[in-house]
Amino acid sequence: MADKQTEGQAEAQGVQGRARSDINDVARLARVSRQTVSNVLNNRTGYSEDTRARVLRAIEELDYQPHRAARSLRSHRTMQLGYHMPREQLAADNAFVLGFIQALVRGAAYRGHHVLVFTEQDDELEVFRELVAIRGVDGFILSGSHGEDPRVRYLHEAGVPFAVFGRTAAHLPQTWVDIDSVAAVGSAVDYLVDRGHEAFAYVGYAGQHHWDLERLEGFRKGLADHGLRVSERSIIQGSTLDAVHGALLRLLDRKRRPTAIVTGSDVLAAVAVNAAKSMGLRVGQDVAVTGFDGGFVQQMTEPVLTSVRIPVDRIADELISCCLREIDEGPTESVGLLVPTEIAVGGSA
Repeated sequence: MADKQTEGQAEAQGVQGRARSDINDVARLARVSRQTVSNVLNNRTGYSEDTRARVLRAIEELDYQPHRAARSLRSHRTMQLGYHMPREQLAADNAFVLGFIQALVRGAAYRGHHVLVFTEQDDELEVFRELVAIRGVDGFILSGSHGEDPRVRYLHEAGVPFAVFGRTAAHLPQTWVDIDSVAAVGSAVDYLVDRGHEAFAYVGYAGQHHWDLERLEGFRKGLADHGLRVSERSIIQGSTLDAVHGALLRLLDRKRRPTAIVTGSDVLAAVAVNAAKSMGLRVGQDVAVTGFDGGFVQQMTEPVLTSVRIPVDRIADELISCCLREIDEGPTESVGLLVPTEIAVGGSA
């Protein structure tokens, strides 16, 4: 009995010996009813933005942690969202995915949910079918969509809520959040032209993902908008980092080398920085380099990369909000959302 009492006391106390706040404490501090706090936590309607802000401030001030198990029992939900990680996202050089998953986990935790990350073996849809059959998650977050996506089609036909990072085909639900890669790379070109650059090169991946194609399109369009042209010899599309590095060495060894290199990812930009420095060039002075992602790789080069920053925290929040709306309200016929990017200025350009 003593052990059970001690265990219960420990559960009721915070790690520093303080009594754990409950929903009534939040309601008192926010000057709202207990039901309003519950509505905010569960993304229901019936309150103003000012009320929502007061409740969220009270939750943060009190460090209130909703009792996930109790909420799950009341709602008959798992309070879990599934995130499918395609095998290509497991590649060691796919640095962007780590930051995106971290943002998803943070955003879901803030809403009282967990994220179940899974991949596939042979059949991409096998794990989806298993999770749907056992009701292992309440909804799914997808990324890497390529328009006519079999995952999206399956979930739509099964009536399972989901949200997608990346656009879906016109006949499928438009519950997606994305960036405009054409405009994003165009902004990098604008930035470099404003600093006097006229001789450009581009480095991207050879894959046929829509975002790779759009980033190259944005580069071409950005130059055309300024009345500039680029030789096809100055466009590098590599399938491996070694191949990209070799092509960059040849590019930078030309008599008339480019003064600015626009890339389709921070990883590729880091390769460009290393190639330039190995040839004795001063990055940011002799040659400018821009990246794309704005994640932790941006900070790992010397000088720090100037990069097109993808706002992963906002994207993750929008995806989770969209998925939870679909869970709460059923098919909402949401329209896709484009989130703007920004130029994060470093020393490389």
